[in-house]
Amino acid sequence: MTHVIQTPRTSTRIGVLFAAVLLCLMTFLGASSAQAHDELISSTPASGEVLKNAPTSLVLTFSGDIKKIGTILELNAADGQKVGTTFTIDRRDVTVTPEAPLSNGSYTLAARVVSSDGHPIAKDIDFEVNDPTAVASSAPATTKAPDSIAPAAGPAPAAEPTATAEDTDSNQPLAGMPAGLIWTILAAAGIGMIVTVLLKVRRQNK
Repeated sequence: MTHVIQTPRTSTRIGVLFAAVLLCLMTFLGASSAQAHDELISSTPASGEVLKNAPTSLVLTFSGDIKKIGTILELNAADGQKVGTTFTIDRRDVTVTPEAPLSNGSYTLAARVVSSDGHPIAKDIDFEVNDPTAVASSAPATTKAPDSIAPAAGPAPAAEPTATAEDTDSNQPLAGMPAGLIWTILAAAGIGMIVTVLLKVRRQNK
């Protein structure tokens, strides 16, 4: 004789209910884990913001810590020209610093980072710089040429001394002979005359 063992309905219902709860729990945990990836929660400047002053730095804040490995940050102008930047990572904050002041125009910051759980995050931040003072200062300044300055008149050159008649007479030779030689001849003649007179007187006394 064959005996059929029947499972109580209560036990069956408990098993089905437990399986349903387990399935719901797994689905909930799976959805929670899928939504647990880090993401960008704020940025300075915000995407689409128009700035009246050029920013000295751009800050991205994420919901979790960011790894340094695999981080790519590019700042591009509207014409596609790449702007040189440096960046630092401080846990959830990524700070991007332009190497030169930003001029007026539109820019796009392309961020490619890796969160602490290894999930890649890609975000583009568009902003514009519209500084009225920068536009005004960009106009070339006109400078007035200095008036030509006439050279100052210097002291009048000293007049050359004119030779006097005495200087001319003392320096010029007499009758084609030097003055010194003439005085020597006159002195010799005078001495000769005196000697002659003395000789005559001496002869007369004898």
